[in-house]
Parts: sequence; structure tokens; C-alpha cells
Amino acid sequence: METDRASMRSLSLMRSLWLTLLLIPLLLVASGCKRRHSTAGEAQQMVSTINAADPSAAGQFARGFYGVEGNAWRWTSKEFAVDLLTPLHSNQDGAQLTVKLAVPDAVMQKTNSVQLTASLDGYKLEPQTYTKAGSYTFTRDLPAAKLQNGVVRIDFALDHSLPPTGSDVRELGIVVSEVGLTAK
Repeated sequence: METDRASMRSLSLMRSLWLTLLLIPLLLVASGCKRRHSTAGEAQQMVSTINAADPSAAGQFARGFYGVEGNAWRWTSKEFAVDLLTPLHSNQDGAQLTVKLAVPDAVMQKTNSVQLTASLDGYKLEPQTYTKAGSYTFTRDLPAAKLQNGVVRIDFALDHSLPPTGSDVRELGIVVSEVGLTAK
């Protein structure tokens, strides 16, 4: 009887020890898994200038962009947006927005002109109208008051785009190769 109690205690002690050894790694893993706060964590991974072909910047093409083509550029839809890290001191001095783009001949043949507008948190930038196919740089100054957060979303819109066709289901606007903010 005494041997049975000793065996039971020994078995109980072994179970407790085994359970403890099993739970310690789980607790260590659980304590290391902390939820990442999106604003600070994403701001550190983002950049202020994004290249259309850079796979590490793909997430910053927030909306209205299609996949990389020609290993250099992306088509946009009629409305599109990017998320950019604000440059150092831009919250005091402002920044300059630069978009390297092309208006394809196919778009110009169907629309005769394309107007590009941009806005940042409700602040509308002066639009630009393109009347010829070709490569352009859209440049606008952004006020410091709109650059107080570490990351900003810039929304773009075109007044015309090509509708989807049977062979291509995309709505096609312009072609963008780079979008960026530089400190003033």
C-alpha cells in the first residue's frame, strides 16, 4: 500500500514536471508574440519614394495599381493611391511630391486629353492636363501642415481612362514608374 502511494506521488510529480516543461516554452513563445501596432511598425518599413518595379514597395501602392510590367512601371486605374513615408523635417518645411508617369498613345487616341488630380487628406493639389502622349513628371508642393503624420496617403484621380475590353478586363489610366516625397 505504501509502495502504491509512493508510486502515485512519483507519477504525479512526473506529470507535473512534464506539464511544467511543456508549458514553459509555450509561455515564452506567447510572451514574445506581441501585436504590432500598424502606424509605428509600418512607418519604419515604408519609404518616401517608391519605384513601381521594387517588390519591397508593392504594399505602398495602396489602391488602383496593376502589376509590374516591363520590369519598370505599372498601369493605374482611373483612381489610385499611394502611401508614403514623410521625409525628415517635412512636418516643418513641407515636401515636394513627384510622380514619374507616361500618358500612353492608346489612351490619348481615345480621350484627347487626360487630367491628373491629387489630394492629401482633403487638400487638393493643382491638377495637370496632358494633351499629348509621352513621359512627364508631375510635381507639386505639399504644405507642412499636411505632413504631420509619419505616413501619408496621396489620392489621385484621372478625368478619363480606357474602359475594360474583351481581351483586357482592366480599366487603364496612365503608366507610373515612380512616386515620391522629397523634403524642401
